[in-house]
Amino acid sequence: MLTSHDGLCGIGELAERAGVTVKTVRFYSDRGLLPEAARSAGGHRRYGSDALGRLRLIRSLRALGLSVPQVRRVLEEDAAGGEGGREGGALEDAVAGRLRELGSELRALRWREAALRLVQECPPGERAERLSVIGGVSLPPSTDPLVRFWRGWLPPRMPARSVRAFLEVAVPQPPDDPAPAQVL
Repeated sequence: MLTSHDGLCGIGELAERAGVTVKTVRFYSDRGLLPEAARSAGGHRRYGSDALGRLRLIRSLRALGLSVPQVRRVLEEDAAGGEGGREGGALEDAVAGRLRELGSELRALRWREAALRLVQECPPGERAERLSVIGGVSLPPSTDPLVRFWRGWLPPRMPARSVRAFLEVAVPQPPDDPAPAQVL
């Protein structure tokens, strides 16, 4: 990284080297994710030699969809040398959480895609009715109403294990990747 005689670089130089805008560098600096090494006599931000690597790490974490607070936890753990007795705990937790979120988002998108195919594939005279049916349920559909229905009919003193076993059979889980007919 090009630097001045004091071994520090300005915000513009850092931004250019990282391929981001000055506004982006300022955003992460203002949130404490990218610490300034110093300020110039004119009050301009100056960054040390480790700033470029840290900024690239921040960008990589954000590209994975991690929130700013999650990035902060990962950076803090990294700076502390992986505290907590397990290597990469904050990163591991953040990535696992993001994977769960993506799984839910993908499932919802697959249901939406199947619903669109259902509408696209039906005869034009049936589209309004199909849209009405699809609009009346969440995609993917929730099984909560069925669970509540059956819980209302089951004996109040039925053992919890028996209730769970019954509900597993009586309330089928919607498929993760439905065919259009399954949406209907």
